[in-house]
Amino acid sequence: MDTEPRLRLTEGQRLLDTSDPEGAQRLLAALTGHPDPEVAGPAWLALGTARYRLDDEAGALAAWRAAANSNASVAWQGARAAAEQHVRDGDLEDAIGAYRQAEQHAPAGERGAIANRIAWLLKETGHDFAARRQFNRARGAYATYAAWVTWGVIAVNLAVYLLDAALAGLLDVSVASSGGSLIDAGLVYGPAVAAGEWWRMITSAFLHLSVLHIAFNMYALWLFGPIIEQMYGHFEYAVAYLLCALGGSVLTVLVAPQSAAAGASGAIFGLLGMAFIVSRRHHVVIGPQARAVLSQAGLLLLINLVITFASPRISWTGHLGGLLVGLAIGWILAPTQVATLGGMFRGPDGASLSPPMPVPLRAAAYLAVAAVLAVGTWVAVAQIG
Repeated sequence: MDTEPRLRLTEGQRLLDTSDPEGAQRLLAALTGHPDPEVAGPAWLALGTARYRLDDEAGALAAWRAAANSNASVAWQGARAAAEQHVRDGDLEDAIGAYRQAEQHAPAGERGAIANRIAWLLKETGHDFAARRQFNRARGAYATYAAWVTWGVIAVNLAVYLLDAALAGLLDVSVASSGGSLIDAGLVYGPAVAAGEWWRMITSAFLHLSVLHIAFNMYALWLFGPIIEQMYGHFEYAVAYLLCALGGSVLTVLVAPQSAAAGASGAIFGLLGMAFIVSRRHHVVIGPQARAVLSQAGLLLLINLVITFASPRISWTGHLGGLLVGLAIGWILAPTQVATLGGMFRGPDGASLSPPMPVPLRAAAYLAVAAVLAVGTWVAVAQIG
């Protein structure tokens, strides 16, 4: 890779930082025609800043528009800078369009602030209904987020429970109910897993023993699931949910292989663990309703852990296994779909001091958790055998 253009970019930025916009303009203008978008785009962006400092606002706007259309990683910054210039010029409709372009390509941690600016501009231009929707979006309103994965998981759990109850010929509200044939075929049980019935490791998380059992679990999932899904996005949330569910099954077959267990509690304890650690380690910026629910995670964890270890009928291994996986995921991986306080801190060049983790590294983290669970299962099966 030719490093000379990038060195000239760095020098141009240095000239800007040392109050020499004229020198920066001369140096950067020659780089705007470079065939590499990652050279031309930043050059246009910095050139816009140089022109603005030289009181050439029209030239600055043209440069920022070129940066926005450069297909470079900084294109969203060019669109944002152009939007800000449109606001200064009083062209609010053009500013809304530029901010929308910036929002489309901005990192997840920047979208909330940009969406909030769009909302205010919509309000200023008389688009009251659109402004209200945009404010809800910008604030991450808990009630407006479409938590498709959470709702799907709840629907599947309810459908499986009703089918199992129908097969058993009853709807038993007793916590000790043994359920129907689906329970027998799908609960997690060490010797059955060792015999090759691997599906029990995950099917057990979608089976429940009674009305009270499923009611408590689904209420907790309905309360916390949408918040985690909102913070991590549909796909990562689904992966995390399944890994937490597997964590409960793995610890059960590893530590208490002769115990049979079923229920979504392991996955839900994992979500509670994620909610607790994310709110304290990553400091997410979310709406007041979601923040109020998130603040309860620690107390609910404590209460449920006391209940877990106080009752001999409850699978403490399932709860603890899911919790450990959730804590690990929440600790390692910051949310990607909402802003965090760390992501808001900027360096002198405007770049985030806490950039988001690259997608390959996030995928590797999930795979690492899955690998640990796979090893745990292998050890458990070897012990049983």
